[in-house]
Amino acid sequence: MSIHFRTLLEVEIEHGYYRGLCGDIDFVVPGSEAALAAGKLLTRVRDGRLRVLFEADDAGNPLRDIHGTTLLIGLRVTNPYFANFTEAPLASGGLVLYGNRADPRAFDQPLAADFIAPRQRIVPAQATRALTLLWQYQGASLVEQTLLAGQEDALFETRDWPLGRYLLTETAAGPAQVSHWLQSPALASEQLWGVLALTVDRNFYPNSPTFRVVLQARSEQLKYYVVAQNFGATEFGQLQLADAGAGEQGRAVLNFDRVLPAAFTADDLPPSVLGDADARIVLFQSSLPVARRAGGYRKLQLRRNAEVLVQHLPQAGSDRAQARFIVHLAKP
Repeated sequence: MSIHFRTLLEVEIEHGYYRGLCGDIDFVVPGSEAALAAGKLLTRVRDGRLRVLFEADDAGNPLRDIHGTTLLIGLRVTNPYFANFTEAPLASGGLVLYGNRADPRAFDQPLAADFIAPRQRIVPAQATRALTLLWQYQGASLVEQTLLAGQEDALFETRDWPLGRYLLTETAAGPAQVSHWLQSPALASEQLWGVLALTVDRNFYPNSPTFRVVLQARSEQLKYYVVAQNFGATEFGQLQLADAGAGEQGRAVLNFDRVLPAAFTADDLPPSVLGDADARIVLFQSSLPVARRAGGYRKLQLRRNAEVLVQHLPQAGSDRAQARFIVHLAKP
């Protein structure tokens, strides 16, 4: 019999900063991942996409059907400046979990998660006692412990728990609180940004899905502080910032507000650090927050009436945490 491998599923990561696939995240698949051997699976990464392959017979049927098994795949950021241009999927920060419980063929909304330690200590978010802690695995109750008055935390021996995704529920007098946990010593030892918890569905075998993590570029106001020397009041008043590159890049025109030092806010640079008493200072800031963009926004121009003084104003590269610039102009 011939050996055949077919696609079980694919994963790709899209980022608004690149307006396409993101190459700043590596897929981490532990060699010890039990589901790989159980399902006779292989993984391959090419052009920023992860492909999971299954071994099939001559008719294309899987040699081993692992319907209902969850694959844990780590996401590791390789770009040290990633946070500068990426909108965090979770306001709380921390490990990001992507699962497919609601729709087997698409990722749910991201959730905050933690790895389970071999001896996991839990300090409940709720102070009420009595309080019950319930661990669930694959929808079934696993371990339960009730804290009484005077008991602040609970300790669970977890090293023998099966690999996978867990739910911890805190129940007291008020509404229950839920947290999400992962059992994977191999992934816990990695410096990960996130984890994919992909539950295999039997329909993946004849019709493989493509899962997409969609990341948004971080948005902020563009700010250009113009410091002009030897400009008269009339000439200074003729300065303007114009977006001449919108059509060329196929994007919306960016509009800028003119702000004089008297209207600067506490978030702005103090005029005293921008220039001396002889300098005229004005801030041009985008009217709305602007999404970071690889390669920047072309032809943001500083003009005096129709004359272009600066053809391409500087842009915030990925290594800059803020999009603030000081532009010096001087006349002899």
